Amino acid sequence: MAARSNLLVVPGIVILIVLLLWPDSSPLWFLASIIAMAGAYAGTLPLDREVFPRISLPELLRHAVIGMLLRSLILFVFIGAAVLMPDEFNLLTLAICGLVICLSVIWSRGGLVWLGRKLGLFAPAPERLRKIAADTSARMNVPFREVLLIRSPVALAFALLPTRQLWFTERLLEIAPDDEVAAICAHELAHLTESRAARYSRSVGKLMFLPWILFNPLTHAFGILAFFGLLFTTLVVPRLYRHISRKLESRADQMAKANEGDAGTYARALTRLYEDNLAPAVSAKERASHPHLYDRLLAAGVTPDFPRPAAARSMAWNGTMFAGLVGILFAIFAMRLIPLHLGAG
Repeated sequence: MAARSNLLVVPGIVILIVLLLWPDSSPLWFLASIIAMAGAYAGTLPLDREVFPRISLPELLRHAVIGMLLRSLILFVFIGAAVLMPDEFNLLTLAICGLVICLSVIWSRGGLVWLGRKLGLFAPAPERLRKIAADTSARMNVPFREVLLIRSPVALAFALLPTRQLWFTERLLEIAPDDEVAAICAHELAHLTESRAARYSRSVGKLMFLPWILFNPLTHAFGILAFFGLLFTTLVVPRLYRHISRKLESRADQMAKANEGDAGTYARALTRLYEDNLAPAVSAKERASHPHLYDRLLAAGVTPDFPRPAAARSMAWNGTMFAGLVGILFAIFAMRLIPLHLGAG
């Protein structure tokens, strides 16, 4: 968790330090952010090699490069919008917000897949997977548009609701037999049956960072209150999103269990995924977007053959330290800007 967090937090620290020390050198912070992001990814490779020795170094490097490109694209759109945002609410403010929303819609409705194909992340689904998805879809009477294979050494599956696509990783197909893949497919198809209201509720997660692009006009108009309002939103929204997500995941689990072949198939599939990914049976409460594996197994009608473990820790010490540091630096940066905005007003 700390390593994943630091992929964004460490570059954020570098950017803020450069902006605080050299506020007028725009190209410098941009260059520093690129170098810091590359360094953060390179720094996680030894950990990844130790945790997942089965994954070859070339495969880890490939995923690091693809991950950095995808994350940096999103990050720079967000930062670029915040930097270009004027100090007042006007037509330019509306235009930038509209552009960010349009880019977000394009990204979720095919942009990510298009870029993923160009980077070699997505591949056509093999016949085995297409047949499993088609059979499960027909049994549940839930149509989908396309099934894709993700070239990833981590066992995962996703449903992309806006495009009604199903994504399965290569690793999942390697470790799971057909009946368990079908059970996981039923879970993902269940997400495609969610109501329009449920789908909109998932979008609440975007409110964690999206309002920050309005930092300039908000602080210019409301001063320090705007900063604390944005901070409050960033802290509260993840809790709300996780609550919504856990309810929808529990619903999908119930539908997967109802559509499994033999009793216990879905529970075996979940156990296999968590075990292969080294995910804890009971996650840290504040980070769980899914119900705990232990509770998911009980809900699937299977009592685990091990006692319920204590919740995993949410973050290692270094992740907490870097997250605290980026918070302090950003607070200092914001405090410097807010008086300037008020003075300009």
